[in-house]
Amino acid sequence: AFFKVRPHLRRWERKSYVKEPPGEEGILDCSLGRNPLGVSERVLEAAGRFEWSAICPYPDPFYKELRQRIIQFWADCAELKTEQVQIADGAIVLLERLNKLFVDPGSRVLGYSPQFTEYVTEIEASGGIYEAVLLRPEENFKFRVERILERMSQEHRLVYLDNPNNPTGQFISLEEMEAIALEAKRKEVAVIVDEAFGDYLEKEKSAINLVNKYPNLIVVRTFSKAFGLAGLRVGYGVFPLELAPFYRKVNVPFVISALSCYLAGEALADQAFIHRCRDIVSREKKRLIEGLRQRGYLISETHDCCPIFLLGCQDETRNLWEELLARGILTEGGRGFRDLGSNYVRVNTPSRADDFLSRL
Repeated sequence: AFFKVRPHLRRWERKSYVKEPPGEEGILDCSLGRNPLGVSERVLEAAGRFEWSAICPYPDPFYKELRQRIIQFWADCAELKTEQVQIADGAIVLLERLNKLFVDPGSRVLGYSPQFTEYVTEIEASGGIYEAVLLRPEENFKFRVERILERMSQEHRLVYLDNPNNPTGQFISLEEMEAIALEAKRKEVAVIVDEAFGDYLEKEKSAINLVNKYPNLIVVRTFSKAFGLAGLRVGYGVFPLELAPFYRKVNVPFVISALSCYLAGEALADQAFIHRCRDIVSREKKRLIEGLRQRGYLISETHDCCPIFLLGCQDETRNLWEELLARGILTEGGRGFRDLGSNYVRVNTPSRADDFLSRL
């Protein structure tokens, strides 16, 4: 019996790239986008000092200390007010609540493809319609801003862009992002920029630099990637003053634990760890891509400092995920992303490129 489940959900199947991992030992895990270098020593030391009695009372529902740390972190890029920063239990939950704010059944959302599968799925779960500008294999999946601008209309409720892109790891420049925000403002369309992998790049490249200039621009960030805190589930959004009050209407209190709040603040303060991660990821990614190209693989447009990239081959009948798994390498299969086939996989760069290449 369906009882009174929404009719839309009775027919709809959720698509996700998250699959149960194989149980084999000795697998090199290059699948989910966690930091290949782990978490900073400062965070681990802070965890040892945590006062565990703090888990008895409810955490501060306003997360004033963490929000203030985020504001201070971005002070040289944007003068943010407390109400502009909202905390969430992971970036995906913040994105899901933004859908509650903007997306009705039949609402049209513009993006490009492939990009973060889970958010696209959330649009459809809300009854919205996702319209994508395709990144073309023959152009090495390079993002073309003019195609987004041409496709955008006043009928769209949202424009959604992950930057860096998941799965290619390429970066959309701040100039291109501003052109999108400006055109969307003219058409009264909100823009969500998902910067989940943004901490691998310098702050000057973030769309947070534009939030106070464009009242339709929202930036979403997470501590799960470069900071290495995926298990704590901490994300945050930076809103223009005009939209921040509306987000509070769809949000709930007590979204993260006292422990998560405390350790996220410590992670934010350790920028030396982030700089070290950027350097190592950039070095090992270059080595890995060079070795893969020498072996005849295709590599998407990508940014050196972002650990993920799209790996492919010309033969559309090949299942690259299975081939790599047979060699002890776990990746994310292309079929988990829209508009990709089994001849593609997303790779999360390991801490040592040779660990990957030696298995080939």
